Amino acid sequence: MRRTSQHGVALLTAMLIMALTAIITTAMVSQMSIALHRSGNIWNSQQAWWYGIGIENWIGAKLRLDAQHSKIDSLDEAWAQNVDYLPVDGGSISGRLVDLQGRFNINNLALASSGGNAADTNASSASAATDAAAGKAVYTPVDQFQRLIELVAGTDAITAQTIADSAKDWVDSDSNPTLPDGAEDDYYLGLNPAYRTANALMASPSELHMVRGMTPQIYNALLPYVTTLPTATPINVNTAPAPVLESLARDLPAGTGSQLLAIRDKQPWKSVDEFLAAGPLAGQNINASRLAVSTHYFLISAQINVASSQTQFYSVLRRAGNGVTEVVRHSINAY
Repeated sequence: MRRTSQHGVALLTAMLIMALTAIITTAMVSQMSIALHRSGNIWNSQQAWWYGIGIENWIGAKLRLDAQHSKIDSLDEAWAQNVDYLPVDGGSISGRLVDLQGRFNINNLALASSGGNAADTNASSASAATDAAAGKAVYTPVDQFQRLIELVAGTDAITAQTIADSAKDWVDSDSNPTLPDGAEDDYYLGLNPAYRTANALMASPSELHMVRGMTPQIYNALLPYVTTLPTATPINVNTAPAPVLESLARDLPAGTGSQLLAIRDKQPWKSVDEFLAAGPLAGQNINASRLAVSTHYFLISAQINVASSQTQFYSVLRRAGNGVTEVVRHSINAY
């Protein structure tokens, strides 16, 4: 009887050891599987990043070549054509190159009034002074931004003015609220949670989320039409979408932007003077120094697929007058 009992205990002990061994083995296999997946994801992410760097070099070469053969930048050129599918080792790439000077540069709100970093800013200030001396209402970058907000987001004038004035206060270097609806630290410190204005140029359009009056709906409507560049930049009329063109003057009738696009589709403008002579702009007081027909700043927006992972790659490029291209900044999954 004792021998049978001992035999039973030994059997139970053996079964327990086997169960523990199975549990430990399963846990080890699970951890190894997780580690392998993690390693694979890291490898895929690193591979996608290097593909992104390769895209920068490739696009840089195309932009240099474009500068050698054309003095204008328009949407009918090779650089503006989307890449729907490009096979690469282990995956594929799709994407597009965006002319950032076809968008409204939010940092112009500060740079255009402070002297900025661009040669055309002095001309802009001189033009504004001339208009003021002649008794004309000066149409400022703040006015243009307000009108753009109204056009694309369908907001009322007061909301649009609040956002435009507050955006200027966000990027300028002083602590004086822009009248009538601007906002500096005294406004934001009263919020919960409280924060301060940057009082510096925006590095990304996403900073607009922090600006007084901004809502997710307005931001999403505005995003395709704005940018944040490190220097004051004119708008390239050959690539700007209809709402940006329609925001160039205070009194442009509804539909002017679409009319200008129809003219541009037939033939891009060779000069700013040619653009200003277009029929819908007759008699309009538009500051020519804020316009251009060529571009220095571009955005690469690429989706890189490697194995089962997807990476959204962004890169802002600056092309100098001699065609040499440099990377301003690049990022993954957020512009």
